[in-house]
Amino acid sequence: MAEREIKYRGLKTFQIFSGEMKSVWIYGFYLKRGTYGDPGPQAHIFVYENGYEGYRVDSKTIGQFTGLLDTTGKEIYEDDIISLENGRMGVINFHDGCFVVNYGSGMRQALYDVQDLKMTVLGNRFENPELLVSVMPPKKNENSAQELLQNEFENEFEREFIKME
Repeated sequence: MAEREIKYRGLKTFQIFSGEMKSVWIYGFYLKRGTYGDPGPQAHIFVYENGYEGYRVDSKTIGQFTGLLDTTGKEIYEDDIISLENGRMGVINFHDGCFVVNYGSGMRQALYDVQDLKMTVLGNRFENPELLVSVMPPKKNENSAQELLQNEFENEFEREFIKME
């Protein structure tokens, strides 16, 4: 079995000396744990640097690494907004047990099906919400590759079923 890297990222926001709020991405492994005085388990990302250090992050921003890199070598995570070489844009989500590219309006395609296309990470939905406006569903008469494969499978199944009768 091939080993794959399982890691997460989460956004940590804190106030610096000037009073300004600053946010940084923390990369490592995810753990939900409680600490003394917390109202309940909190989301933490742990990083190994001369021992493990845990950082409390916003639980809504936690995303898993997909195991894929874009054309520039940047890691692709859940909630990233990507552009594909075929002109489509979408948001990476985890749905029904796999990573998908969500094109909007309920249209999604397994990331596995588009992994051979050139992908570019444009940003993410937390830091670049303005890009979500650009994520448009495909034209109504344009079927996704997943739908085409499903239709082909159903047609083949019907032909085999008719032969059996």
